[in-house]
Amino acid sequence: MADKIKKPDEEVIVTPAAEAEPEYTVAELAANSKAVFGVMPECVIAAFRVAGLEKATKQAAEKIISTFMKKEVK
Repeated sequence: MADKIKKPDEEVIVTPAAEAEPEYTVAELAANSKAVFGVMPECVIAAFRVAGLEKATKQAAEKIISTFMKKEVK
């Protein structure tokens, strides 16, 4: 659970890293790409390859994929 640290005039709640949003691998994201992001698995793989990442949270993955899909093709 979260620990409370008491300071003179305020109370701060510290949350452990285990409660953070989970990270998923490219393979996991690509396997569920149609349902989660509405794109083909190849797009997820390419977006992560261009970004140079192998893992990301769902929110970060959405941003990476969105940016990749909006890139101009030269």
